[in-house]
Amino acid sequence: MAPAQAFRPRPAPARVRDGVWAIASPIPGGPPPYTLTYVLEGSDGIRIVDPGWSGEANLRALRSSLADIGFALHDVRAVVATHHHPDHLGIAPRLRELSGARIIMSADERTVLAHQVRPERRDPRLYRLQLEAWGVPDDRQGDMIRSFTDGPPLILDVEPDAVVGDGDELDWPGHSLRVVMTPGHTDGHLCLVDADRAVVYTGDHVLPGINSGIGLGTLGRSNPLADYLASLERLAPYDDWLILPGHEQPFEGLRARRAVLTAHHLRRTAEVMRLLPELGEATVWEYASRLPWTAGWSGLRGFGLHSALLQTERHLVLVREGHAEDLLGRVADAQG
Repeated sequence: MAPAQAFRPRPAPARVRDGVWAIASPIPGGPPPYTLTYVLEGSDGIRIVDPGWSGEANLRALRSSLADIGFALHDVRAVVATHHHPDHLGIAPRLRELSGARIIMSADERTVLAHQVRPERRDPRLYRLQLEAWGVPDDRQGDMIRSFTDGPPLILDVEPDAVVGDGDELDWPGHSLRVVMTPGHTDGHLCLVDADRAVVYTGDHVLPGINSGIGLGTLGRSNPLADYLASLERLAPYDDWLILPGHEQPFEGLRARRAVLTAHHLRRTAEVMRLLPELGEATVWEYASRLPWTAGWSGLRGFGLHSALLQTERHLVLVREGHAEDLLGRVADAQG
C-alpha cells in the first residue's frame, strides 16, 4: 500500500470520457481517502460503477457530486460492483432502496461474499487460531483481534439483482460494457471493457500507484497470486486504453503498470525464496518480519498487518509447495 502522503486531496467530479464522470466517494479513516466512483450517463438515467462506502457521509457526498453534474439519486438505474469490498459495494443497497437501482456483480463474487459473511468469519476464537498458526506473538494478538472484532462488520451480505460472468455484455443506453473476469484481488473480481470509448474500469485489479492486496476474499480452492498474474495478462489487449481504476486517478500506460505489478509480486516471491534456506519451517510472522514493507514492518497495525501476513502466506505456500519457480518461468515466458 502506498504511504498516505502519496494520495491527492479528494478531487471534484470530472468528465473522463463523453458520458462518463469520475467522482470521489470518501472512505472513513482511509487511506486511501476515497473510492473513484464512475457515473455513466444514459438517455433514461445513470449507471454507477463502484458506488463506495456505506453510511450517511458517503450518501451526502454522492448526492452532492451527482448534483454537481446535473443528476440526483433517483436517476440511478443500476449499480455495478467490481468486487464485494465495502469501499466498492458498501452503499449499493441504500441506493437500491432510494432509487430502485439494480445491483450487479459477478456470480463468482456473489459466492465469495456469501462465504465472507458467514458468522464464523467474525468469531474471535477462530481468528486467534489463525494468528497462532501464523506465529503472531501473544503481545500483538490482542490488537489484531480488536481490529478484527470492534465495530459493526465492514462486509455485509448483499443479494444482487443480477449476476454476470466472463464475456457477458451490459448493454445500456449509450454504453456497452463487456465483463472480463480478473480474479486475484478477490476470487470474483471483474473488470469492465468499453470498446466504444477505449476505456477499462479496473476496480482494484490495477491501480496506478497502489499494489493491491492479493486473495482478500477467496473460497480457499484457488491460488490467488497465480490467478492475479494471469489476470494481468488478460488485460494486455487494452494496454493503449484509458484505465479507470477504483482509487487514485485515471491513467494511461497499462503495459508499463502491468509489468511493474508483475515484477513487484515476483520480487516478493523471490524474497521469500531467498529466506527459505535460513528460515525453513519458520512461521509466517518470522518470514513477514524479514520482508520490506512500504510503511515499515513496525508501522503495520490492524488490517494492514493482517494483509501483510496474508500476502506473505500466499507467497510462502507457493515456495514451499514447489510452485514458485514454475510460476516465475511461466510469467517470464508470457512476457517474452
